[in-house]
Amino acid sequence: MIGLYVQIEIGLFEKYFNKTRGEIMTQVPYQHGLQRINTGGLQSLWMETPGYCNLACPYCFACGGEPLRTEELLTFEDIEKILVEAKKMGMDVFGIPGAGEPLLPINRELTMRIIRKCAELQVFVALFTTGEFITPDLAAELYALPVEILLKCNSFNPELQDAFVSDASRGRIIHGFGDKRNRTLELLMQVGFNDETACMKDFGRKSRLALVTSIMTDEKCLSNLDEIVSIFRFCREHNIIFDCDSVLKRGRGASCNLHTQDELYRDKLLELQKIDREEYGNDWNITQSYAGGPACDRYAHHLYVTQYGEIFPCIGATGVKLGNICDVSLQQAWESREMQIIHARQYGGKCGKECANFAEGKCNPCLGRRTVNLTNEFLLTNGYVETIGCWNFRKK
Repeated sequence: MIGLYVQIEIGLFEKYFNKTRGEIMTQVPYQHGLQRINTGGLQSLWMETPGYCNLACPYCFACGGEPLRTEELLTFEDIEKILVEAKKMGMDVFGIPGAGEPLLPINRELTMRIIRKCAELQVFVALFTTGEFITPDLAAELYALPVEILLKCNSFNPELQDAFVSDASRGRIIHGFGDKRNRTLELLMQVGFNDETACMKDFGRKSRLALVTSIMTDEKCLSNLDEIVSIFRFCREHNIIFDCDSVLKRGRGASCNLHTQDELYRDKLLELQKIDREEYGNDWNITQSYAGGPACDRYAHHLYVTQYGEIFPCIGATGVKLGNICDVSLQQAWESREMQIIHARQYGGKCGKECANFAEGKCNPCLGRRTVNLTNEFLLTNGYVETIGCWNFRKK
């Protein structure tokens, strides 16, 4: 039963998303907010909710579940002001990656207030979640809102999934999450988050459900390298977004042992590319961004705000601090010299100077994975982003 809070006029959203449908839809569904027309303005904003978490993922970018500076956390009033400013700047996509789990009971009220405010502002929400706290009532409530659910899925095997969210070095061994997540996946499909007809009618989206993972292996006992193909096929066959990349070297991810070697990662992408072309009729180029999706273009339209109000260009570029929302506006951060350099694709190094893919606009070096010395000081001193290239390099 849909909660009383959700009295959304679907027709209002249908009118809005119909207007932008031609700009954001492709044959294959991918994470909402990518491959945008470059307007020069802010179009997407991600903001963390507090880092409370019941899991212990050793690759967590935000060190979820560790002690917080609670007195510095943003309040809903702070977030509401940010949303209103961002909307005025042109934002139509808002992401909740969560520094922890956004739907954990201690976070749920704040998260839902944020989503309802986005609905009021006609802003689509990408909600990253472990899924285990989604009840039938909550699933129905979320379905009526402009939300895309990005569900954690490192493995369909419950025991292996539990191993991926455990950390023996910290004495955190998790049991039962894999089973709960699998049940939530079934629930979300039953509610209709992957129903193409309904998703297109109400929100102009091919799908509103994604499975999110990184290709991870310690080359010994903990790996989803061999299961990625099964997850990929499941997504294609059930109209689910396949949101897959490599482990981001941030937070606990910087020191975890689950980083897949470039050669193995590339080989797996080539395997997925071949399967998608031969079995599903989809043709795409491999990049160091999302598997099966476009090269990440957030450099042109995006900002990232932490649970404490710190502003960065994106989730991977935390060496470039654009200020704190308590002291500077989003507009000021957006117009900073550092962001002007990033927006203009002033890139040096292997990608910027030598690669034909970059020169032809077919690839954008990931700020969190394919750069070095990405700091305010380097950008302001040198006037460009230093890149290191990748296995997809093609000489100009």
